[in-house]
Amino acid sequence: MMNRRHFLKSTAMAGTAAMMLRGRAWPFAQSPTNLRKFVTSLPGLGPSGKNEIGQYIPLATKKTINFAGQATDAYNLAVATYSERMHPHLPGKSDFLGYFDLSTYDQKYLGGVIVATKGRPVLLSVANKVANRAIIPVDPTVMAGPNGQTVGDLPLNRIVTHLHGGLTPWFSDGTPFQWYTPNGLTGASFMNVPGTTPPPGTATYYYPNQQSARLVWYHDHAIGITRTNAYVGIASAFIITDDFEAGLVTNGLLPDLVGIPLVIQDKGFVATNIGKQDPTWKWGNPGDLWYPHVYEANILTGGIPNPKGRWDWGPTASPQATGTMPLPTPACDIPEAFFDTPLINGGIYPKVSVPPKRVRFRMLNGSQARFFNLSLYPESIFKPGEANVGVAGPTMYQFGTEGGFLPAVAVHDNTTPLTPDSNYCEDPHGPFNVMLAPAERADLVIDFNGVRAGTSFILYNDAVAPFPCGDSRNDYYTGDPDQTAIGGAPTTKQGYGPNTRTLMEITVTSGTGDSLSTASWRSQMNAALASNYGASQPALLYNNGSPWQPGLLPYTGPVNRQLTLNEDFDEYGRLIQTIGTFTSESTNNQGLPTWGLGYMATATETPSACAVEVWQIMNLTGDVHPMHFHLVNVQLIQRQAFSGDPSSYTLGAVTPPDANEVGWKETVRVNPGEIATVIMQFTLPTLPASMGNPLSPRTGGHEYVWHCHILEHEEHDMMRPLVVY
Repeated sequence: MMNRRHFLKSTAMAGTAAMMLRGRAWPFAQSPTNLRKFVTSLPGLGPSGKNEIGQYIPLATKKTINFAGQATDAYNLAVATYSERMHPHLPGKSDFLGYFDLSTYDQKYLGGVIVATKGRPVLLSVANKVANRAIIPVDPTVMAGPNGQTVGDLPLNRIVTHLHGGLTPWFSDGTPFQWYTPNGLTGASFMNVPGTTPPPGTATYYYPNQQSARLVWYHDHAIGITRTNAYVGIASAFIITDDFEAGLVTNGLLPDLVGIPLVIQDKGFVATNIGKQDPTWKWGNPGDLWYPHVYEANILTGGIPNPKGRWDWGPTASPQATGTMPLPTPACDIPEAFFDTPLINGGIYPKVSVPPKRVRFRMLNGSQARFFNLSLYPESIFKPGEANVGVAGPTMYQFGTEGGFLPAVAVHDNTTPLTPDSNYCEDPHGPFNVMLAPAERADLVIDFNGVRAGTSFILYNDAVAPFPCGDSRNDYYTGDPDQTAIGGAPTTKQGYGPNTRTLMEITVTSGTGDSLSTASWRSQMNAALASNYGASQPALLYNNGSPWQPGLLPYTGPVNRQLTLNEDFDEYGRLIQTIGTFTSESTNNQGLPTWGLGYMATATETPSACAVEVWQIMNLTGDVHPMHFHLVNVQLIQRQAFSGDPSSYTLGAVTPPDANEVGWKETVRVNPGEIATVIMQFTLPTLPASMGNPLSPRTGGHEYVWHCHILEHEEHDMMRPLVVY
């Protein structure tokens, strides 16, 4: 079987049609089937947001200090193991790793939310209190350093904090080699904030917050174990507010400053029959997290098809990958991880009540690999807990992304469902409702004005997994086929999980609606958003003369860098994803051309400070890759179809950004068979003079990275250095 990259290249095809032979991926142990939906409320912020089983998201405790001559908000956190009850019907508490406040020791899922203000620095201290043991499988063969160093050569309790979306100095960015252990062992790029002297096992981070209002988040980024550390809970939210946003609240255009956060993820939980489902499982107990640990090949040795196979394998690919070693145990360095149980703020199938007015939600896709195309449908009267798909619910009005406020409101009216074709593929161009790839965010209001009290709606997802060409075994819904014989789940019963379509129930209460009509609100909001560009929000770099309007398409200007997204087989025959350049061609272990470079290869993206650059990123794989940029926000200019590869290709149709992609982004979806063109400026944050201008001891510059935010791709090995000089 051809791997996905070669299939695309050899047939000179682009778009969805080129993905029909991509390797399949699905979990092979399912969560308990008795988890009833919508029995516990959405965990909210702080103790006042506690639900029926005690879940809420703790806020970090702020202390005001003078640091480096400036008034600064200081937070003291730690990371450690804890247990939490996640659902009344899970067989036990679930073990996690996570952030918690050292002044309260309030250990809960997603704990440590920070609310910051533009222009006011934050000094964060994080103590590593993690035991040197794994609570889910960890693959010892994953690359973790130079000269063949792997995860198995290093302690398991390494952590580092990355402020995802933050404009941070390199020494506080939390890049992969800035890890540290409880006893003070550190990675090659580790550096504390100049002027701080924390004890061994503690790291300090300086966030100037020189950026406009937005939802960012912070999570682990340690080399080789990012995907597992993030999966077990080392993540939380960081909200930046500014005067423009406060003015929207004062003028009645936003209902509040923070809104209702919705951190959307998917997880798998160990069932009581785990010994039957997964006989080699030896980690957590029933109720704990489950993670894949066997590389299940589509075709076994001798060319035997495997009905429970998940991924292409080099030794049985066509052409065959030569010189590969036997698969390791555990082999959890898998292409993607998709799970069967949705969590929002840690709540499993939560419910929430809202007033009959415009309600603000801040959405974040915090999953490993799953995409979410979110719509709102009425809850069925005849089948409680199910969505009346096709009947539009209240409209969603999006005004922000991970890059801050948009230049205009994007309207999502719940009338654009995604439907897979006979190959279980969906169009990567949409049209979408609210599409969120891993790490993407949406700041929006849902208009419940005029809705009768007691009416309920279902937040519904219909994106396949992987996206855009999925596998039915990753799609869990009521009445789905029994797929246990081929590695899937039994049929889902009404009102229960596993279900990756019906995520949350929203019920409207009684009350008074908004005094400002939605039409007037939208008009005033659009005027305010446009005026924000060139003010609190930077002007678009590629514009038509107005700071908030994009330039003409197709783009015909200069291009500074041409990059590739690639897929091959590694030394064990596992699928591996990489980033390369148009000039980095080599030959892979199948004897085929590839352009991929490993993370440890010499840096090729080395811009000068303050430089403006245009990048073109060619996707040679069958997946949509959400490419995340550290340090910078980017403007997506266009997507353009191509046929061929960097050695010879022809260009096709140009697609403009979606309405909710027109502003600034730091995570951009790059579609199969297309070239995404982005523009950015490499502006470093301004630091207090006392900090000087320290450079990375490992790279000699301001060390950042850019990578795919499908975490299994990022780790193996779709990440490259971004070093600013």
